[in-house]
Amino acid sequence: MSSVTFENDFFGSLLDMAESHIDVHKNQHDRMQKGEEPVIELRGNSVSDDSWKLLINKAIEQGVRSPDDWKKFNATRAKERQKPDYETYLRDMCGKTVKALRRSRDKDGQTQQKRTQLSQQLAYFDRQNVLVDGSLWYIANTDDPRPKGVSEKQWRAFEVEALKRFDNDPTYRTLNPGVFRSEIHLDEKGEVHKQDVAVWFHRDNQNRVQYAKSKGIHDSLLKLYNGNEDELNRRLDLLCDISRTVDKTPGKTRSDVLLFRDIESGKQPTEHYTQRERDNREIVLWRFENIHALQQVALQVAKERNIDYQLSTVYETDGQHQNRTTYMAARQAQAKVKGYKRAVYADKKLQKQINSVYTNAIGHDPDPGLSPLERVNEIAVHLKSLKEEAQKLQDQNEREQQKLDQTKRQNELLQQQTSNWQQFRLLLVNIIEKLWNLMFDRDMRDDYKNNHQRWRDSMTAQVDNQMHKMIDGKTKDQLHAPEKRWKQVRKDAMI
Repeated sequence: MSSVTFENDFFGSLLDMAESHIDVHKNQHDRMQKGEEPVIELRGNSVSDDSWKLLINKAIEQGVRSPDDWKKFNATRAKERQKPDYETYLRDMCGKTVKALRRSRDKDGQTQQKRTQLSQQLAYFDRQNVLVDGSLWYIANTDDPRPKGVSEKQWRAFEVEALKRFDNDPTYRTLNPGVFRSEIHLDEKGEVHKQDVAVWFHRDNQNRVQYAKSKGIHDSLLKLYNGNEDELNRRLDLLCDISRTVDKTPGKTRSDVLLFRDIESGKQPTEHYTQRERDNREIVLWRFENIHALQQVALQVAKERNIDYQLSTVYETDGQHQNRTTYMAARQAQAKVKGYKRAVYADKKLQKQINSVYTNAIGHDPDPGLSPLERVNEIAVHLKSLKEEAQKLQDQNEREQQKLDQTKRQNELLQQQTSNWQQFRLLLVNIIEKLWNLMFDRDMRDDYKNNHQRWRDSMTAQVDNQMHKMIDGKTKDQLHAPEKRWKQVRKDAMI
């Protein structure tokens, strides 16, 4: 179910439109889709158009003098009645409405919430020198579930098309004749919405122009009903009936739904109410007619796009109308409640995980009397002891490995020494075998007796020759290394 929302009050700000709006919300593009523009200007305007000039043009349409005409008129007045500038001229025309706002703010028994709202509206007036009426239009809230099978990009495109078409809707145009700037905003964190600003200057029967929103609303409703005063009064009386008996408990049928059911069925009011009571209900009827028009446009666009767009018909809250500030405050409070609920759920999930880790780590379920923090601390202590034990085992393994490595090296050295001994022994046996015959040679025997030195030299040469034949190249290099170094030293000395 989706909720159509229409918020309206004197909170219209020229700084929250067009280029300045884009700049203010440049860091809030959380939900913007690829290819979307931050702001869609309606009414044929562009983001570069000056909002103040658009306001003045609309005010002139409603009977306010143009800056040039006012300048000429002001010069013809007595000096004490002349106004210092055009902004003062506009402020003075808003004076009656502003005084009423101040009286309402300052009256005894006024609620603090309402007092704050009125003070904020007056602050907007002081900054802009004119009452700017601001409206926000939503065809869904961020909490409303999106229909199945509809992507966020498709949903946002549907919202944009519905709001565009609504801006051209005859009912909307009739009910909001003072709108001078209308935009669709896609660059904020919340849902896509239409935002417009308006002025309500009115020329009375004596040709005097004053700011008069209530009179403007009355005229726009009468125009909507083709000038039929009786139809306007019938709807106002039906609304008075509903207001006396409606149950605004969440889940109960909303007042606007009840009203349009009665209108469509041709139902007549139970009584004719006073003009004062009717006047008090005119702005409510105006709001309901606006909401109804937006709902019908949204339903038509959804039908064309095969989107299952369902309207909520019951109160989601207490049914009290909220202006923009209170609405946003309520949304923030609601978000906090949801955040709390999510936190509670997350806390329960976390505790379940803690208990699971505790059981797996320690080997038994935790004591129910232990807090989550105490359970985590016990897990930490247990894991620390396991880590220390593991470190001890690792150190012991490393020491044992070092001993194994040392033993291995010693064994390798012993094996090498044994191998060298065996090779040397084999070498000697081979040399003796090779020289055996030489030792019994006649010539060698003579040399042994007669020239013993010659015999030794010959035997040495034969042994050296046999050894060189039996040893490998690496051993040969090691044997001749001292000789090579000596030769190099001599060579260096000669140089």
